[in-house]
Amino acid sequence: MISRKLTLVVLTITMMFSSLFSQVAISPTSAFLDNKQRFETILIMNNSKDPQEVKLAFKFAYPRANKAGDIELIYDDAAEENLHSATDWLRGFPKNFVLGPGERQIVRVTAKPPRGIEPGMYWSRLITTSSAVSPEVGAVNQTGISTQITMQFNQITSIFYKYGELTSGVLPFKLRPVIEDQVANIFVDYTKSGNAPFLGTMHAEVFDGSGKLVQDKKVFVSIYYDGLRRLTMDISDLAAGSYDVLLTVTSGRSDIPASEIVPTEPQTIRGSFTKI
Repeated sequence: MISRKLTLVVLTITMMFSSLFSQVAISPTSAFLDNKQRFETILIMNNSKDPQEVKLAFKFAYPRANKAGDIELIYDDAAEENLHSATDWLRGFPKNFVLGPGERQIVRVTAKPPRGIEPGMYWSRLITTSSAVSPEVGAVNQTGISTQITMQFNQITSIFYKYGELTSGVLPFKLRPVIEDQVANIFVDYTKSGNAPFLGTMHAEVFDGSGKLVQDKKVFVSIYYDGLRRLTMDISDLAAGSYDVLLTVTSGRSDIPASEIVPTEPQTIRGSFTKI
């Protein structure tokens, strides 16, 4: 009788942002370095019951919204990478390691920028890839069929390097509410200024005909270039009629220390929509 061995090799699931399904947790989600503090620590924790193999890599990217308002990470912009990337300056140690169940690992991220760089904020993404440790090759069950399924997760940590005097700002110039069934999609077109990304908050408030606040929503934004953002609001509880929208853009967000934010003056813009 001829033994047959069938191997199902790899099934890879790549998550471009931190995932609820990932078994590895990372803190913080953003790190800031400068010429006075050229290192930062990242804590990586294995919350699963299985050993996890972890690998680190740095890659330049920035978020951008497409015409539908969906956020994408852009990795292939060579011109902007040449101007703003800190990837080649950064090192993470250790780069590869295995975490047992419940174990933690502190990763030290260091920066060594070249001389003569222009004032501004430079950045990269720390990509942490984790997957359960694979069983030993050659393990075959009684049927002669071995199965190896690897689920791989990528989590993104933003790494910033600040140099010199920093400025940043966002000026919203157009508000475009689009109503679809019971949802109001608030599109905001804006221009970006300054030499640092804008890390802030957009706050949309909806008022009825009497001026009463009937709905509001806040979202964190990371803005690097001119573009647009979309805020989606559930308006199923609102009666038919006309509504005014006030959108305020402010620097600062609760998940980033205030000391790391480049402060700007709040900006507002108004619009309106009708629910039929």
